[in-house]
Amino acid sequence: MGLSVKRVEKLLRAGVPGRHTDGDVKGLMLCVESKTSAHWLLRWQRDGRVRHMGLGSARDLPLAAAREKAREQRERIARDIDPLALKRSERAARMAAEAKQVTFKQAAERYHEAHEKGWTSTTYADEFLASLERWAYRHIGSLDVAAIDKDAILRVLEQQTRDGGTFWHKRVVTADRVRNRIERVIDFAKVRGWRTADNPARWRGYLEEALPAPRKVAPVKHLRALPYEDVPAVVAALTADETVNGKALRFIILTAARLGEALGARDDEIDLEAAEWVIPASRMKGRREHRVPLSPQAVELLKGLYREENNPYLFVGRTPGTPTANNTVLQALRRAGCQATVHGFRSSFSTWASERTNFPGIIVELSLAHRVGCAVENAYRRGDVIVKRRRLMEQWAKYCCTPPAAEAGTVLTMRGAVR
Repeated sequence: MGLSVKRVEKLLRAGVPGRHTDGDVKGLMLCVESKTSAHWLLRWQRDGRVRHMGLGSARDLPLAAAREKAREQRERIARDIDPLALKRSERAARMAAEAKQVTFKQAAERYHEAHEKGWTSTTYADEFLASLERWAYRHIGSLDVAAIDKDAILRVLEQQTRDGGTFWHKRVVTADRVRNRIERVIDFAKVRGWRTADNPARWRGYLEEALPAPRKVAPVKHLRALPYEDVPAVVAALTADETVNGKALRFIILTAARLGEALGARDDEIDLEAAEWVIPASRMKGRREHRVPLSPQAVELLKGLYREENNPYLFVGRTPGTPTANNTVLQALRRAGCQATVHGFRSSFSTWASERTNFPGIIVELSLAHRVGCAVENAYRRGDVIVKRRRLMEQWAKYCCTPPAAEAGTVLTMRGAVR
């Protein structure tokens, strides 16, 4: 007796265990195990052996769909294709694909792990993942990195912020940094073989057609710098500041160093007799060792620093074994009555050198640890002109430490300047 829709329903309601052959498709059977369990089974012979293949639950798959699946498998059998072997190979391929699948969050963490040691700033390393966690993970963190498309990227960049408006328009600088980090993670995924499609976070020639340029949304604003004429007044105010952070700020001004380079300075980097500070390549932004000539004022400052046992840093922090924190230096600057940024003193130095001395621009740029010229010039320039840079830094220190009143009525003679 063949199967019909009504007979299948009756057999399922009864729940009597048994196998019931269909009269329409050869080998198709309804296998009832209980009132709650029943499935479809296809039976055939291959190489003299009886084979069975499940087609699905009888409660989820109606008779017509079961017959269609059975006919499909019978056609494969007729073409000498083993349905069970094919099913196993498809399952293995699916499992391999799932094992290879990497979410965007996992890809970002692996990118961070691969590049962290190459970043000079620990702050940047921490910010890299923190920004993705705050702005990107809830939209694309759990997605397969191979499946991320343009729409997913735009969901990140056009999400609503708490202060109203979209992320791209309200916080465009942060949004562009997040976009750039997403782009780098996706490129990393392509190199690792986790993705084959193009990069939907790419700006040039792609997203620039969908979003306004960051500089048009928020024009670039340079860090606020103090006019060099006002630097002596700030240094005079800092001279009375005996705190570690106050001295650290004076050292930064006298050496025109970056904040992180100065606060990370260690005892073994300083040679007081030679009046030199050698910053290792690992702590430099440009990954090149940098020698800083120390003026007499800078040397005197270092000799008077408070020392802490087992603390290798010049400017010791509140926590044993650590350097003073970035924000404490900014607090010292505010106590001195200055609203500029710490980094802005490098601009003050550069402007002073170009307007008040005759030192060539290359001497000024090398004093700021900037790369000057093309790769060929850098390859042939093996020296660091420290003798000339020393004269420049000594004049800068003298200028900074000259009381404002005296400096206003005095014309300084730049005898060490190169003409």
